[in-house]
Amino acid sequence: MCTSGFGLCLLIVVAAIFAVDAAIPSYIHVCSATDADISKCILNSIKLLKPQLEQGIKELDVPPLEPLPLDEITLRRGPTSTRVTANITDIKVWGASNFEILELRANVRKNKFTFKVRLPYLYFQGKYDLDMQILLIKLQGKGPITGNFSNYEFEAVMKGNKILKQGEEYLRFDKMKVRIHVGEAKLNLENLFGGDPVLGKVSNDILSENSELFLNEIRPNLETSLAEKFTDIANKITLRFTYNELFP
Repeated sequence: MCTSGFGLCLLIVVAAIFAVDAAIPSYIHVCSATDADISKCILNSIKLLKPQLEQGIKELDVPPLEPLPLDEITLRRGPTSTRVTANITDIKVWGASNFEILELRANVRKNKFTFKVRLPYLYFQGKYDLDMQILLIKLQGKGPITGNFSNYEFEAVMKGNKILKQGEEYLRFDKMKVRIHVGEAKLNLENLFGGDPVLGKVSNDILSENSELFLNEIRPNLETSLAEKFTDIANKITLRFTYNELFP
């Protein structure tokens, strides 16, 4: 569930590139919309912002990244013989603030930003309710779920549009587009098969060895959940200021 990190780059870009008339905190380096190398300027801004992200930035309504809560992930797929039913709730993710930006392309004139981010390590915990089959193993259970992820990457695109509100123009982002690239993962589901220790251990070993199969099943729902969450955060920031304040 990596994934949580890709949205954080979204809100970082929003906070980093826009200039406003109000006093700018020392940890935000403002980039001019006419900067010849604005992508490089944004990357430098992000370096200054990173130390603030773990605990959040109250004045910008940016929530803490550690831990990062995610919405419920629900999956219903397939006929009875290959049915996949999964609910993962109360999800919290740690490690998102350790992101590494591999690539960033900014087009301020079109209000479009494309970026690629690597997450070296993530840990998550939550609750699951699962009924699915991986290879020849049928997994059933309900209880706590934890996982460790390493070397995950995501690509995302965000596009903004100007809207008119009370006679003033504001910038509002469309739902961001996200694509997650699965790295390495180790999952542990407690209480599989009613808590049977033997079947539970065997099933968790198989699940970790074939974690990509499980993650591929929930990835579309995960990408949608994260895209909605971080688009909402970005718009909370940009809709606080007029377009002229954001791009003086």
